[in-house]
Amino acid sequence: MAPSSPALLLPLLLAVAALTLAPRPTSAVDPVGTYCANNFTGAQTQASISAVLAALVPRASATYYATATAGSGGSTIWGLAQCRGDIPSSDCARCLAAAARQAASSCRGQADARLWYDYCFLRYDDADFLGLPDTGYTLILINTMNATDPVAFDRAEEAGDPASAGLARETARFGGSEEGTTIYGLGWCTRDITAADCGLCVAQAVAELPNYCRFRRGCRVLYSSCMARYETYPFFFRVTSADAADASSSHAGEYETVILNHK
Repeated sequence: MAPSSPALLLPLLLAVAALTLAPRPTSAVDPVGTYCANNFTGAQTQASISAVLAALVPRASATYYATATAGSGGSTIWGLAQCRGDIPSSDCARCLAAAARQAASSCRGQADARLWYDYCFLRYDDADFLGLPDTGYTLILINTMNATDPVAFDRAEEAGDPASAGLARETARFGGSEEGTTIYGLGWCTRDITAADCGLCVAQAVAELPNYCRFRRGCRVLYSSCMARYETYPFFFRVTSADAADASSSHAGEYETVILNHK
């Protein structure tokens, strides 16, 4: 298999970003990022939020994606929930339930909530965001550990074929057969945006990776409409049983967070 790298991992994500996400298999019940804004005091708005969350979780758990709207006039709330397309359905349901609880707890009294998890994304807002690509708020998670061979890491080329339906998963190896490093890459979009907007969104996320993550062993760029990620350990499905043990281990302590473009 040809070599691969974070800097060049990523045309592969663009190839798939032009597609729409299809259902497949989420994990940890702790968010990797939370955004809350737009204070409100009206009981009607809170009722709309509760109704949207109550509708989103079962619908998206069954189909990996759902939108919902509740309320009228100034109390209207729009919502979206989506699972990553490679995860088991049980993990999808568990992740969305955790996201709804987190939103109700952390963002209570605020009408704009966005919650990123390893396996799912949940959002609601008092402005209609559905169908509009959103890269205004950027969350970047950077692995604090450097690659042991940064030159080879940086020069490696992407390999493999992109997965279908808006979820790009790539695995590639560079270096010697015994001491080489495998890189795992993934990109996906929310299903409300068009294929063209998905491609542009992932392209923008990919463009940030070398700016913040050069020579780093892992990095994520998270927007409200798409994300791009690579790691040197397996974090998506399907993997071997040995890989699954590595993927399930915690790497949270290895990361630092950068937030751009506050809105």
